[in-house]
Amino acid sequence: MSGNMEKRIGFAKNERGMALVLVMVVMVVVSMLGLGMMGMAVNNVKMGTGERDYQSAYYIAEAGSAYGMNEISSVMNKAYAKEQTLAGFFANIDAALNLGNEKTVDGFEESFGKKPTAKVKIEKISSDTIISYTNDYKITSVGTIDNRSRTVVRIVHVSWKPKSVVTIPSNTVLFARDSIDIANTPITGTVATNSTEASNQVKITGSKFEREQMKYDAKTATVTPEFPAFQIPSTAGSFSGNLLTMGKDMAFKTLMVNSSSTLTINVGDYNRNLIVEQLTLASNAKIKIIGKGKLSIYAKNITLASGSEINIDKDTNKLYVFLEGPGTTINAGIIYGSMYAKELNSQLMVNTTSGIQGHIITGGTSPIKLDGNPMPTARMIFAPNAEITLDATFSGSIIAKSIISKGANKVGTFEFVQINYENSPLFMDTGTGANPVQDIIVSDPVREIN
Repeated sequence: MSGNMEKRIGFAKNERGMALVLVMVVMVVVSMLGLGMMGMAVNNVKMGTGERDYQSAYYIAEAGSAYGMNEISSVMNKAYAKEQTLAGFFANIDAALNLGNEKTVDGFEESFGKKPTAKVKIEKISSDTIISYTNDYKITSVGTIDNRSRTVVRIVHVSWKPKSVVTIPSNTVLFARDSIDIANTPITGTVATNSTEASNQVKITGSKFEREQMKYDAKTATVTPEFPAFQIPSTAGSFSGNLLTMGKDMAFKTLMVNSSSTLTINVGDYNRNLIVEQLTLASNAKIKIIGKGKLSIYAKNITLASGSEINIDKDTNKLYVFLEGPGTTINAGIIYGSMYAKELNSQLMVNTTSGIQGHIITGGTSPIKLDGNPMPTARMIFAPNAEITLDATFSGSIIAKSIISKGANKVGTFEFVQINYENSPLFMDTGTGANPVQDIIVSDPVREIN
């Protein structure tokens, strides 16, 4: 009996010992797990803090890039308001930007006790454009917080837009440097001239027109703006296909659209320049423009055959044409865009089925005639050396050497409408201080570099 009791007591002691060992093992395991979890938590906190700082550094760099963009925009606005020429415009900008020098931007709020900073540098870089009136600038911004840094760059394209300082009376629908002869056409807006009333150079009869609408002796200078110079590169070839994808500015010696064919030009997301010595559209040939950007065509000569169209989607804000040559063969077709023709040497005919459907700017002396159905959109015609004949309803503003109308197709009217010079190849400085920002500054997306 006593032997059995001793065995039971021994087993009980062994079980207690085993239980103690198990408890200790469990405690060790739990402790290790706890320490591991604590380590993981600490690491997660460190990783979370590091990731937060890493992301913050990018946003700081991006904010620095925006600071640089605002600086360029501010300098550009002041330069454009002050300067009258391309050379003066860019010289003013370059002098004001402090190019190549790094500037520290530290106006950020503290983040978790850490003070962010951005170092911003603006540099002038070579441009891939083949038009001489665009300069490119690179903004480099380094954002830093708690020893973590990230760097972003942004390319900014600044372009000179031809401008003319013409201070004409407000709400002017018709301005003639010399003479005005209008009959039987209602006029809404101001009519003005540099001639005096005593000169008898103004004759307005049979029209719904009040004397208060007439302004004599305006003393307005009508200077033709600087025409953008361009050259055809010696390496330029020829093109006659059906699709032209413009990943950059392009130049051709000849560009031909064959009879009854359509050329689609894809400008992508950015404004593009197309330089061509001879642009030819055969009979019923078309050009279609796609993409978000605008297309500017710089041509030495343009030949449009019967039924030809440029920009068939008819959004005149999407196309500018700069014509250096005489323009003797453009009346047969139709251009849904605005044109700056340097020296027209033959009459330009404009109606709803032919001619230029947007704004018209020319320093030439050849006459311009608008006739036929009412013009559907408001436009500016700036032809200070030309005689303009109006035989169609017109809205917008005209500046000419002389203006003649004998009834505007018997049912016409002339009405002042304020022109949006953002969508014109010429900016008219009327003394308001406004600038065509949409066209003269364009930014590429911000991108990160290592």
